[in-house]
Amino acid sequence: MSAAKRQRAVYDCNIYVQALLNLNGPAGTCIRSALEDRVWLFVSEPLLSEIRDAPNKPTPARLGVTIERTETLIANILKVATVVAEVPVVFTYDRDPDDAHYVNLALAAEAKLIVSRDRDLLDLMDESRPEARIFQQRFPSLRILEPVQFLRELTAEKSEAPDMHPGLR
Repeated sequence: MSAAKRQRAVYDCNIYVQALLNLNGPAGTCIRSALEDRVWLFVSEPLLSEIRDAPNKPTPARLGVTIERTETLIANILKVATVVAEVPVVFTYDRDPDDAHYVNLALAAEAKLIVSRDRDLLDLMDESRPEARIFQQRFPSLRILEPVQFLRELTAEKSEAPDMHPGLR
């Protein structure tokens, strides 16, 4: 798929960690979508550092996330992802300051999507919340989706694409 047609996306660290826990789950499918060139993925050095730290956290380590598996995932991601070297601080988030980096990375990369299961980020799409309304006014083209919702949209796009070779289906 051409770069122009792929979804430009940023995945929250929790997507990478969940993929390490279960490659067959929704987060793993999100990762595979990037590896299969269906998503134009953007990362930054702070995000890669956060992923690298996953084996040091109690829950992932207890569930089998190892340094080796984590480094293999990062190596594979770096084969397809674009590393954004400069991520200017455009957005700050008092509720969870660490989550602001995902928004700033998406803005720097001109990505339209952030995929996350983090409630702090997802609440920025909840129009009943005053901070979400302000966020959506400032960044109307940026959406934050859960993995399952993202995959539904990705599948819908794929099925809506014209079939270049109808006899091969």
